[in-house]
Amino acid sequence: MKSRLTPHGPGFSFIDRFERTAVAAGRAWKTLDANAPFFADHFPNRPLMPAVLLAECAAQAAGTLWMSAEGNDPESPLFLASIDHFRILGPVGPGENIYTEVRLIKEFGILAQFEAECLVNHRAVARGRFVLSRQVGG
Repeated sequence: MKSRLTPHGPGFSFIDRFERTAVAAGRAWKTLDANAPFFADHFPNRPLMPAVLLAECAAQAAGTLWMSAEGNDPESPLFLASIDHFRILGPVGPGENIYTEVRLIKEFGILAQFEAECLVNHRAVARGRFVLSRQVGG
């Protein structure tokens, strides 16, 4: 079963709610389940969200933004083509709320470049740029 906002299954959806804020910008929210399996092992005595999943939060928000544009098929999958200049700025723990601001920088054919910032309690925890593709190997 896929999530409402992304083509991912419920165990890999990192968006609970999305709002378009401009033609090329939006924001997403995700409340992290304290019982998510990755918290049990990353790390057993100090559970942290893996950094790659913060990048996934940003990519899913960007994909939701791109697919919500007029003329795009919301069922068409998108793929992460590259992660550029993405920095992890702080830890994210179980039960926290991630707020992601995303902006489309440029579209070029089957590719689009985005920038995003993930925040927890008004504190930046990750930010950077990445490219999404409409096909594998874009």
